[in-house]
Amino acid sequence: MQSIRRSAGVPAVLLAVAVMLGAALPALADARDISVGGIFICRITHDAPGYTSYERATQINQRITEVLSAPRFRQGGNVVVRQAGAAATISVGDVLVFTVMPADAQDTGMGTVDLAKYWAKLLAKGLGQALPGSGFYF
Repeated sequence: MQSIRRSAGVPAVLLAVAVMLGAALPALADARDISVGGIFICRITHDAPGYTSYERATQINQRITEVLSAPRFRQGGNVVVRQAGAAATISVGDVLVFTVMPADAQDTGMGTVDLAKYWAKLLAKGLGQALPGSGFYF
């Protein structure tokens, strides 16, 4: 009976030791992560006027879902970046998906438009993966 109790505790002890030694465990996704079609686009880490980073990420993910659900995008579409004052927008057709704020670009070494172009390329690639046979172009 004692040997059964000891062997039941062995996996827990091994896990604890692995964690203490810094063994790599799978990273958990953050609620602010933006991805589509298995392509990671970004993590929204900055608030915008009237919105927390979490609210921004939720809106972006809802808009990506809108694009994926819209019959007019089954064959694909154009991903467009436009400057909007100090910010930049990323749209698919007539659907605004992202607004890239100056704070988003602050530590990247890029301006907002350049960061928006980078994210737009990833968005187009991810949408194409999520809707096989479609063509999303930036």
